[in-house]
Amino acid sequence: MQFMMEQPSNSKHFSNSLLAIWLCVALPFYVAGQQRATVQLKGEVTGASVDRPGDLYIQFADGTIQKYDGNGKLLQEVKPKVPLTVFEPRDGSRAFSYERPGQWYSFAWFGSFNQVKIADEFAIEPWLVCSSGDNNLWVVDAADLSIKKINTGKGSIDVEVLLSRDVHKRKEDLISIREYQNFLFIHNKNTGIEIFNALGKQLRVIPGKDILYFNFLGEELYYVQNNKLIFYDLFDRTIRENTLNNAMLFFIATDEYEYHIYNKKVEIYPAKP
Repeated sequence: MQFMMEQPSNSKHFSNSLLAIWLCVALPFYVAGQQRATVQLKGEVTGASVDRPGDLYIQFADGTIQKYDGNGKLLQEVKPKVPLTVFEPRDGSRAFSYERPGQWYSFAWFGSFNQVKIADEFAIEPWLVCSSGDNNLWVVDAADLSIKKINTGKGSIDVEVLLSRDVHKRKEDLISIREYQNFLFIHNKNTGIEIFNALGKQLRVIPGKDILYFNFLGEELYYVQNNKLIFYDLFDRTIRENTLNNAMLFFIATDEYEYHIYNKKVEIYPAKP
């Protein structure tokens, strides 16, 4: 996968790219179909994600995680002793979890936790941790504000890069982390979404102090900013967007469903091409 960092040099290609961007921005990217289900929720929602098959996971302030299918059926409920700092459902069975207070991570069946401590030799003060592939880790070490790629099989650090020499950058500014398509994405609440390659080199930043969260669908990164749902193509950087209901906490898209998540309910719609 090649990340497009430079503008095309060919003027005709560049004009066509501008036209494609204008069309994507001007036209809504989806029209919600007939609602297929509504799920009533209890508790304060703090997060939402989907696994590869398309099932929905809702995280609550008390740490509870509920799993629903596309028909709104509750499949499973799990309540860790401490709310997870990072949770990735991955393929729906072998989920990834990270708990900052206990400094452990887990690759395990959803509903169980195979707790593995992060050794001091890898990171002095782990702040954010996400999975890399099936077994490895990306770690943000707050001790020196570095990112480290840990090979858990070899017990080695494959990549170690300082995030920034900006003395004003704080660990508290870094609120989420995710690997996707062999890229690393870190949400910095002050700068926006910082994108790194597999060697830890920063490629670019999607700016915005008002970006609320981000996710992925196919070749696109999508995020919410100023009540706009913005899809950003990782290949050609074209953009498409639409306005969201400002009462919506999270919008989650899959190939089959749209999950509209509010404070007390989830509305499920079939996805539109």
